[in-house]
Amino acid sequence: MNGTMRLAQLRGGSLVRRRRRCASVLLAAAAVFSTTAYGALGATPSAGALPATVGPSGYIGGGSSFIGSGGGYGETYKAPVATLAHALFKATLLPTNPISRDIALAAFGRAAVKVNYALALKCWKDNGCSTGTGGKLTVAYVEGFGENVYRQMSKMEFILQALTYPQIGKIIYMSAHSDLTQALADFRSVIAQHVSAIVTYPDFGDAMIPVFQEATKAGIPVSTYAWGYVTGPGTNYTTVVGEDTCKLGQAWAQVMNKYVKSGDIAFLGGFPGNPLSLGWQTCERQALNKSIHVVATEWTNWDPSKVEGVVAGILAKYPKIKGWSYEDGIFMMQGGYDAYKAAGIPFNGVMTFRTDEAGAGCIADSLHNPNLKIFYYTSGNPQIRVALTADMMKLAGAKIPPEIVFPIDLQQQSQRDMCIPGYPQEASATSLIPLSLLHQMYP
Repeated sequence: MNGTMRLAQLRGGSLVRRRRRCASVLLAAAAVFSTTAYGALGATPSAGALPATVGPSGYIGGGSSFIGSGGGYGETYKAPVATLAHALFKATLLPTNPISRDIALAAFGRAAVKVNYALALKCWKDNGCSTGTGGKLTVAYVEGFGENVYRQMSKMEFILQALTYPQIGKIIYMSAHSDLTQALADFRSVIAQHVSAIVTYPDFGDAMIPVFQEATKAGIPVSTYAWGYVTGPGTNYTTVVGEDTCKLGQAWAQVMNKYVKSGDIAFLGGFPGNPLSLGWQTCERQALNKSIHVVATEWTNWDPSKVEGVVAGILAKYPKIKGWSYEDGIFMMQGGYDAYKAAGIPFNGVMTFRTDEAGAGCIADSLHNPNLKIFYYTSGNPQIRVALTADMMKLAGAKIPPEIVFPIDLQQQSQRDMCIPGYPQEASATSLIPLSLLHQMYP
């Protein structure tokens, strides 16, 4: 599957392609860029013959308010309030640990650093590039799976963050296409290339420990994002960034306890054994009322083409299911809706998601169904920026906490609509990727 393919193409004939109203209006803010003191943090790379389309590396809004102060290790611990609110729902939802908070502020503050968009897009399409700065450092984003829109957006977030550092001269991206053997080989490949830092999502969980340890022994910082928890953060690797997925599962259980109360629900997940899914599933199950029964736990490999079949199989056995928990909102709102429709069952129930794609909200809006209750968390694509900045600070001599944890604040679709005008259906509106770039990634 082509990771840059629109989900509307992947799900041909789905409701989301028939309703494109979310993509009909461009946000005016995407065309307006302001200059702040953060422009001094990085340099705009020389891109040779590339058009000099330059702007902030992330969403900065139109305000002039900031949170944070001070700095160190080549960073300024200050970020625009608009950037934080955009990525986290609220600007105050920062890690409580003071050092983790500073790392997050430094990472999000770099949203205001100007970069070359044409170079970023080329780097994204080519899975790596020379930045043109002459910097001596090489950074790599290496993952076991990258063939969906979420991962491709994370790749762009990583590239944009890397371009804010003039000392980074080369960017590498590698996906193992769901193959553990290849994932281990890819990791060893970048270690052999003597990269300076690695960011990853460990789809295969603790199976990645040997290569994490090899990188760490070689002096290469390794950080994970999206709570890609592997045993031994701080020893086997540098740090894990994201929300505590156990607390996420507990928050979802509170939703199920309140709105489902009793009956059957189902869990969907990504790759079998991946730390994100395991984290919330274990803790949600433990926190559910005794009258709520998890009748199915199925894996989708985060492949949108598989979701309809998985949901259809569960509905065939449990047609009266009352709730679903899953990471990817739009996959469920597309494939899940199609499965319900094919089975002739009303698309009712309580759904808890970890992502907030615009298309998921637009589908919900189009259904006008008060019996469909949706709760969601931020997708967390910008967390990869924090992971890279943690690596860069580690290289500069900083002591990095083994966990950089963001608080959880669930949103309800009926109160905070995910359907944001101007955003591609498959894009999360809490991503920091500039909207003009998103439209070039997914025209």
